[in-house]
Amino acid sequence: MNPYDWQTHHPGIEFLRPEIRETAARLRRGGSAVTLGGRGMGKSVFLRQLRSALERESGLRVLLIPEPPPRLTVEDCLERLAESLEVSVAGPLRSRKLFEAYFARDDVPERLVLLFDEFDRYAEGGFPSQGSHAPGRAFFNDLESARRSFRRLGVLAAGSIGIYVFRDVLGSGYLSRAARGRLGPFDRQAAMELARPFADRGAPLGDDALDALMLASGGIPALLTYGLEQLWDLDETPNESHVTGAFIRFQESHSGYLDDVRQSFSDPRLSQAPQRILELIRRNPGPLYRDQLEAASAVTGEALKLSVSDVLELLEATGLVRIEGSVFRDNPVEAHPIPSVLNLPTAAPLTERFREDFLRDLTTLLEKLHGSSVDFFRPGKDGGKVLVPESVFAAHLALGFELLGWRSEREAQSAAGRTDLKLRRNGNGSRETAVVEVKIWGRHGTKDAQRQILGYWTSDVTAGAVVMLTDAELPEWPEVYRRECLDSHDVTVEPQPMEDRPIRARFQTTSQTADGLTAPVDHFLLRLPRKA
Repeated sequence: MNPYDWQTHHPGIEFLRPEIRETAARLRRGGSAVTLGGRGMGKSVFLRQLRSALERESGLRVLLIPEPPPRLTVEDCLERLAESLEVSVAGPLRSRKLFEAYFARDDVPERLVLLFDEFDRYAEGGFPSQGSHAPGRAFFNDLESARRSFRRLGVLAAGSIGIYVFRDVLGSGYLSRAARGRLGPFDRQAAMELARPFADRGAPLGDDALDALMLASGGIPALLTYGLEQLWDLDETPNESHVTGAFIRFQESHSGYLDDVRQSFSDPRLSQAPQRILELIRRNPGPLYRDQLEAASAVTGEALKLSVSDVLELLEATGLVRIEGSVFRDNPVEAHPIPSVLNLPTAAPLTERFREDFLRDLTTLLEKLHGSSVDFFRPGKDGGKVLVPESVFAAHLALGFELLGWRSEREAQSAAGRTDLKLRRNGNGSRETAVVEVKIWGRHGTKDAQRQILGYWTSDVTAGAVVMLTDAELPEWPEVYRRECLDSHDVTVEPQPMEDRPIRARFQTTSQTADGLTAPVDHFLLRLPRKA
């Protein structure tokens, strides 16, 4: 039986988040808190884990309220709370009266914690005209007033952009005091914990497949669980190509989920600042100064006015960007996109120029790869970090090309060998093909990459590329590469300008295969820094 189910709030395999302990301690003391997390980031699972942690302590009761009532009114919210507390009071309902009746009973623990899921839905109906009269605001502010009177009561709510609607549109005494926590993506160690059932059945998930899974999912719990679910039912040992195929299918079958992710940090009625800052980070990964971010987040008219810090927190909580340092104090702020199906580029229009389209899209993918370079390292044997293997890079490029409208094959037979990547256009009936070889500088076969790719050439192949990667700072790398890898072959070499591009160098070569075919091959040199 498959232990993974990404479509439920009750997965068979869970990872216990380290934030549980601190959050539980605050709620035990009668504090209030709010947890910020995007779609698929595991808010509902987190609340269940938090409930379990709190319930292990005697003298404390935990109520998890999974969603607001269907009709969002203050009265309906209070009636649901009364039902959960199993109390009945006369006259108009108020939180204070409900808690007085509850704590007056002899059979209840001395402390109570309330956990609210789907906090965003309590913000519905409150923009733009209702403001302070919005039912969700009135309910939570009434709840907060009661919490301050009953020091035995702790309250936590989990949500996404609705948290900011509450604060800036509705106004909320609850949020003004609540400590904010944030759920981020899982790291590689957490992914290994989730993948433990593979080892338990005697076939542990390999490092390469795990790396490819992290790069496709971005560590977002729902996507990571989806990938593991797909790999579990395979009749063979999972590899990087299986990961690529699984997330190609995801893009096709679950586009609604991707729309939900976008809505978890944006709303067409509200500010477009999150979208604009996300595009700024995607175009210019690295240090961004406050004035750049402020310009991108500026809004006019009646809209949710998010600060730069708000937006960066939202994008982090959605699993789209990684921020180094403090979003409140640092200038510049170091921001990088997290590689995943959520951050890969969308398809550009294809033209009749096959080779030009291929090189354009490859350049785009390599620039994306450079902007997220820190994610392409794995722990090394000496405690440091090393680049993931060439096969993992090829798998990530294959996924990127698929989402750009190409059909990719990994390890496809072509002439005298198997290519790292073989590409055709989707849907136009053309037999034109491009082949790609991915190498890491200094490892086996790097100096023979030109000869190797010529060995793949057939009459259908009209474009080829060698992607050469390194994590080392090599001042004269382009000159050394040309001398050792190109000039020793019978090729015509034309260096291509790469000003203001992260690609270190590009050489356009033309040569003849043993069969007399003309073979245009482009060589891309890309350095991936270890740190953001």
